[in-house]
Amino acid sequence: MADRNDYSGPFDPEFRYEDLSKEALVRLVREFALIVHLLDRSMCAAIGLRYGGDAVKELAIEEWRGASPVYGRRLRDVMAVEGDGVPAIFKTLQLDPGFPHHYMDVRYEVVDEHHGYFELAYCGALMDAEPWGDHMVTNMCHHIEDGTFDYTAQAVNPKARIRHVHRPPRVPSDRVPHCRWEVVIDDDTETLPEPDITRITAATTAATFRFPAMRHGAPHVPQATAPTAEEPSS
Repeated sequence: MADRNDYSGPFDPEFRYEDLSKEALVRLVREFALIVHLLDRSMCAAIGLRYGGDAVKELAIEEWRGASPVYGRRLRDVMAVEGDGVPAIFKTLQLDPGFPHHYMDVRYEVVDEHHGYFELAYCGALMDAEPWGDHMVTNMCHHIEDGTFDYTAQAVNPKARIRHVHRPPRVPSDRVPHCRWEVVIDDDTETLPEPDITRITAATTAATFRFPAMRHGAPHVPQATAPTAEEPSS
């Protein structure tokens, strides 16, 4: 079957993502990454309506601490991201669904293996938060980021840390880039203990699921032996 550029035409009960062309897959991945934010928005809104803003902040931190180290490892496996330096951290962030391309216009600067910067020329999440005032912006850009960024980076290198150069609330109000962050790998960095929520998340079916090989036989994880469609997932 030729690669599909879209899913027009009759319903295909055997449809798989691998039937799509590269261009169609790019469109789909962009939408999937944005859908992560839509799910997050609905979750935060539901919690906020029932329990208030402080509960949203607390649970958003737990959500990302639990998920990002786990899916970061999966993304590195399937995309063969090697190493544990700043370039490896940045590669993982480029693949992270929390940074949907264009909705989060992230720019990266590698100084060397142990030092780098990234900045958001545009942040769609900030555009959602700013109309609700500085308290909402501070919760997201200070409390939630400070509670999660190091866990994401240390999943790649336990001695990595991420600190802001500047971040919102924006002064002046139209400041660009919206924020800028420094990444440093240093032996003196405090290694964070693995949170309970990460261990719980890592034991879920979603975290341990293994995809079967593609139709043409290539394994889902490069250079790995994937189970066949008939084999149960681990």
